[in-house]
Amino acid sequence: MRVLGPLLLGLVAGFALVALGIYFNPYTADSGAIAGVNARVLSYGSPLSEGIAFTHSGRTRLPLHPQSIPELWEETISDSMLSVIVLHDQDDAPVGVASRVSQFSESSEMLTRGIIVDDDWLVTIAGEGSFYVSADSNLWPFLKETLIPVWYLDRPWEGPKNYRPTAGPAEGGSAIVTGATGNFIARQGTAVESYQISEFDKERGPGDVDARFFLQWSDTTTSLAAE
Repeated sequence: MRVLGPLLLGLVAGFALVALGIYFNPYTADSGAIAGVNARVLSYGSPLSEGIAFTHSGRTRLPLHPQSIPELWEETISDSMLSVIVLHDQDDAPVGVASRVSQFSESSEMLTRGIIVDDDWLVTIAGEGSFYVSADSNLWPFLKETLIPVWYLDRPWEGPKNYRPTAGPAEGGSAIVTGATGNFIARQGTAVESYQISEFDKERGPGDVDARFFLQWSDTTTSLAAE
């Protein structure tokens, strides 16, 4: 018993320190809005309500869009989420379409990185061409500040909230962009995604979402940094 008591106390103290490190880790906190960057900005609304399609395995409370879309039930893709969205330019005119496949990453590390999702995009811009985007997205700020308190702790939502989920894999925490067709062939670049949630419903989840995709090709020198 003399040994068991200090051992249990050490385990409890260690767990508390880990929990505090996870919850207050600055690397997994909301990094705010992006401003002052020399980049092409493409915007889109919530894929849950304004996109062309959004589906997953059905094991989450996030709604399917449209409701009649099939779930991802096959074993090879059942842990994925698929969204198809319309991209708009700075004048809010539709200019392209993007498909996005998301899967939880093996590189997630709560004490240093957060909950990481691997995002693979195929973006097509009308009259210009297409390109691929490989991104690591950190979901922990959104889960910590919005989804968990509202959905699971039944607390009122404290919004609006700004998020910059992009966390790599490029140096500096940007996504990697690779040109595929048209004007983008053989070009390389980086990208950062940000979004503001202005509404979060306890039943349906995110409502009014202003999402932005900051695209920068390698011949542009200004970095994509958070404010």
